[in-house]
Amino acid sequence: MTKAEVITAQRAWAKYVTEQDVDQLLALYDFGGPDEPLLFKPTLADVIRLDREGAKSYFVGGNPDYPNDHGFLKRGWKSVEFQSAAGPVLKAGGLGYKDMGHYTFIDGEGNATRADYTFAYHKLHGKVLISLHHSSLTWLPPVEA
Repeated sequence: MTKAEVITAQRAWAKYVTEQDVDQLLALYDFGGPDEPLLFKPTLADVIRLDREGAKSYFVGGNPDYPNDHGFLKRGWKSVEFQSAAGPVLKAGGLGYKDMGHYTFIDGEGNATRADYTFAYHKLHGKVLISLHHSSLTWLPPVEA
């Protein structure tokens, strides 16, 4: 796996978010199994997801097991821009990459939502997949009055 392949995977992730293509988006994740599940903490949710059902619920909503999910993809994102802090960075042992930084989501009205992200990637059957995804709204220091 190369850094260029990881950047390509990030661009695909952004494309599928803006296209609201949940199936293609979910295909970028490695859901693993009970011993090595996906670790996914979405931006606008308080529940960590470990499986496809939980991830899909976050992206499209409508799952009674996740009543606070309203569908991240339904927010009408028109663009997503990754701004990596230093990477993607090769993981120790060279068996994958990790990346951390900010990404900015722009909606149809031109409003920006900035979040912090951490992703871990590995390659399985020739495809770059996400095995860890943590995202949270960017902390902004208080404005002095």
